[in-house]
Amino acid sequence: MKKYLFLSVLFLFTASVQLAADTNIDKEKEIIFKAMSDEMTRSINNLKAKGMQKPYYIAYQVNWQNYFNVKTFMGEEIASSVSKGDVSVNVMMRIGSKQHDNSFFENTVISTVEEQLPSASYDSITKALWLKTDEVYKQALDQYTKKEAYFKKKNIKQEDPDFSQAEISSSLEDFSFKQFDKNYLIDLAKQMSEQGNVKELNRFYTNISFLQGPVFYLSSEGAKYVRDNSVLAIYLSAQADTPQGFPLSSSKTLVYKDIDELPSQQELIKIAKDFSLEMQAAVKSPKAEAYIGPVLLEGEAASYIFQKAFVKNAVKTKKVYSLSNEKDRYMGEFAQKKGLKIMPLDYDVSDEPDQQTFNGKKLLGYYSLDDEGVVPSKIQIITKGKLTGLPATRSSGQTNGHARASLYESTLHPQAFISNLFFRPEKTYNKKQLKVKFLQICRKENLDYCYTIRRFDNNNIIAYKIDAKTGEQTLVHGFEMPAISTRTLRDIVASGNDFTPYNFYTDSAPAYSIISPSIILKELELKPSQTENKKPPKLEKPEL
Repeated sequence: MKKYLFLSVLFLFTASVQLAADTNIDKEKEIIFKAMSDEMTRSINNLKAKGMQKPYYIAYQVNWQNYFNVKTFMGEEIASSVSKGDVSVNVMMRIGSKQHDNSFFENTVISTVEEQLPSASYDSITKALWLKTDEVYKQALDQYTKKEAYFKKKNIKQEDPDFSQAEISSSLEDFSFKQFDKNYLIDLAKQMSEQGNVKELNRFYTNISFLQGPVFYLSSEGAKYVRDNSVLAIYLSAQADTPQGFPLSSSKTLVYKDIDELPSQQELIKIAKDFSLEMQAAVKSPKAEAYIGPVLLEGEAASYIFQKAFVKNAVKTKKVYSLSNEKDRYMGEFAQKKGLKIMPLDYDVSDEPDQQTFNGKKLLGYYSLDDEGVVPSKIQIITKGKLTGLPATRSSGQTNGHARASLYESTLHPQAFISNLFFRPEKTYNKKQLKVKFLQICRKENLDYCYTIRRFDNNNIIAYKIDAKTGEQTLVHGFEMPAISTRTLRDIVASGNDFTPYNFYTDSAPAYSIISPSIILKELELKPSQTENKKPPKLEKPEL
């Protein structure tokens, strides 16, 4: 189920119930937790298939959300929708024993059950949890049986327990649904997409989605939380063709924790205008040529490198066994590199779940209790370039409170994941100094030119060709996405002091934030795209 255009829902049950804005949830909180507690007690005590294992641990999540979305095209509204009081549930379950249970083994059974519920009453929540618990129990049994057979066949001796003891806690955040002017957001989306209503561009879209609501959590051990799960995202996308027929596409996403964080209308319209102007310039720009050499990655581009080379390798730190593949293709590389040099020696990297803001911007990675009921702690992942720590769950021997439930996971348990990732080089340069440093590196390599990259978006690279002598820059188009690996991190030779927070919210991972500077890479290979030019249209584009 993917209800949203670029935001996705974690849970798999959906219910429709009317909920007035500006409503405090204290009364509903009691009802929801009572339904969760009663059904959990019943399941722990009585859920058992004949001759099979029973659950020894269950955790419930109930997600309650209001949702608004508007999509516009070149200044005109295409669609908008409002959904109030959507309720969904998620069940995490362990069967067997803490030493050996069903976790960390591939489960190929994907949940498909959906049911519209008439309300978020005690009876409706109880029924949803009963249905979902039954479904998850059947999957857990299948997973446990296959894991037992696999371990026996491969003669795998398990030393560490699958679920260690830990001190559990509770964290009940206050939450109220806020009133907001949907007409303001519709008008904002129209004005932002209007900036792309020019002859050079074929399409220019703006999406604004605002999801607000709490998540309720309860485990059979007694851990519980209420967490604000709100997020607002603005998504800009543009498409065009160069005069030679080369297709261009680009996108830009702005993610905020809450509607109160939105910049002014004028600021957001300017962001859309600058995005449109950059795309228009790309249409008229020369085609990129093959290049290997130093690259300056500014702001967004640097955060993309850290996301691709660091984040995906620092998470999921315990192997998931599989019948179909001896190697866990999702496990992060860093799990096997403790003590090794990962980054330049002047770099420290920490993960800090308790940080709510940075430079006034709310961080999406903040949380006060993880999805195993443990209070999270700060992790020093990189110390002077070397790997010194990683996110850990109760399945990792000793947890540091980084168990987080991933989107659309079928493993029935949370994985080790990051929250707010801070990249802190010891030596930094201001913007002007960093560019001077970059040109010095280019000239030392006897290069006539180098490249600055401002943004990667999986479809297009916003890259500027920089004259090594004069510093003059020229926008180019047509680079393929470069290969990014952990090796890329060791190629950082200089960093800026422009530390900027970037929020990430996708359908493949829990929300997190990266706080990072611009960087210079010693070497990056950039290849021109092999995409063929399109045939020109039979009739010239109309005047606007």
